[in-house]
Amino acid sequence: MLYFDNLSPDTSDAYLADGITEEIASRLADIRRLQVKQASREGVRRLRETAPDYRIAAGRALGVRYLVEGSLRRAGSRVRVVVRLINGTNGFRTWGETYDRAAQDLLVLEDDIARQVARAVAGRLSPAEAAAIAPGPSRNPEAHEHYLRGNFYLFQRTAPALRRAIDEYEAAARIDPGFGDALGRIGYAYSLCLDLNLCRDLPHDSLLARGLAVTDRALRRDSASADAWLARGALLQDADPRRYTGVEQALERALALAPRNAEAWHRYGLFLRSVGRDSAATTAYHQALDIEPLRTIELNGLGATAFWAHQFEAAARWLDSALAVDPGLPNAYYLRARLRMLLGDTAGARADAEAYLRLTGNRLIEVINARIAAARGDAAEARRALDQLRRDAQSDWEAHVVILVALHEYADALAILEGVQPGLELWAILRDPELDSLRSDPRFQRLVSRTDNHCGGLAVSRSDRPPVRLMYALMWSGGKDSCLALARARRQGLAVETLVNFYDAATGRVRFHATRRELIAAQAFALGLRLIQEATQPDTYEVVFRRTLTQLATSGCRGV
Repeated sequence: MLYFDNLSPDTSDAYLADGITEEIASRLADIRRLQVKQASREGVRRLRETAPDYRIAAGRALGVRYLVEGSLRRAGSRVRVVVRLINGTNGFRTWGETYDRAAQDLLVLEDDIARQVARAVAGRLSPAEAAAIAPGPSRNPEAHEHYLRGNFYLFQRTAPALRRAIDEYEAAARIDPGFGDALGRIGYAYSLCLDLNLCRDLPHDSLLARGLAVTDRALRRDSASADAWLARGALLQDADPRRYTGVEQALERALALAPRNAEAWHRYGLFLRSVGRDSAATTAYHQALDIEPLRTIELNGLGATAFWAHQFEAAARWLDSALAVDPGLPNAYYLRARLRMLLGDTAGARADAEAYLRLTGNRLIEVINARIAAARGDAAEARRALDQLRRDAQSDWEAHVVILVALHEYADALAILEGVQPGLELWAILRDPELDSLRSDPRFQRLVSRTDNHCGGLAVSRSDRPPVRLMYALMWSGGKDSCLALARARRQGLAVETLVNFYDAATGRVRFHATRRELIAAQAFALGLRLIQEATQPDTYEVVFRRTLTQLATSGCRGV
């Protein structure tokens, strides 16, 4: 599904074109023999700007046989929708229809379009399939239109837009008191305010209380509302940053109710990453991308997961991909600036930090400025940036620690960390690659041990939760013994994040098994693990082997 174009004279009707697209996609996804993918707004816009025939490019990028595109034009009380079914291989139209309806008939219009598109793609529908094209969460046309407006603003993820989204969802719930999904999305809007540090005119505790209260109301009205469970999971992570009590259960409930909800998979990926289950987080982000290919927040999430796992090359690739699709994605600039500082690219880090500042106005750019100043030996400038952050309500103690580490003021950095209550929030931060200089300090090691012990009795099982301190690598030849070794390592709670493979430079195959190096790479990708793959010759094997071990040790690997 490609987002429909808004051809209305009033540009504010963009919400209607987007909303109808999403509702039709949701209905089509209820037919099991159809695999429906919702193209991201940013991805399609980028393809239109760069590809000579964006339809063929979109078909290739999305991996689909057919594309559904169209347009919407509202004039007074009438809505005119043009829908086209496009062959994704050659870009030719295979079916099309024009609908001219009263604006209050949107719900019926969405159902009709979904059924006709399904028949054009799949042929005759069985009675069960026809019945599976479910109605929307509300059958009240006025409430439904407010809901579509709310979705449009929710996507924008800015403070003014989130406030408008809440207003629209509240209007929908007033009109249709049984509309649990509208209340659930109010709760999710509050969770985004907390996550993105928006809506600063309201205290954190007030935002959290409002979000939890409206989510409880939603679940009392409709206990099967996936949106309400999603909001509850997100809010509980803010409510209990030390233990994340109930978060996993709420998010898994949301996914059980709506397995094709890309936002639910995204939130689940965030949770899994925060508790160190990097491979599972990677899988969750890929699930979201399977539903909405080129979704930039998933590309950014994969970059962040690789960053925290010290997989810097992979992190760079994912972040570059995210910004290629959406050059206006602020968080990708900020994370790439941090990554570039770790890699010694101060000019690139400064450019990314300045892009982040232009997009957000957030003074977290001072973290990068301070690290650049410290790298060139200008301690006074670095301390000035640190003082600025300490005065700024937008910053937090983690940023202060990173600057102190850059200044080699390790004792002060450790003192801040030691003052934080042990829990999953601290546990996640201790994995930060920017703190690697502290890892050999006994005080840091005691702090890691204390935090690790505190987290050991939590719902996240030790077998799923890798040690905070260091990761492990596994020698991998691609056969059953390698698979057994990986399974046993994981059962013992070892966080295997990297596979190491040596192959013969002359043949491109692993010695003994003769496994092709391309197959090894495919195995690593399927497992969601980093791969170090080196070509060797009989007279260079030992040199390459020692160099690889040194590389692993300097990246924080505990053992092989």
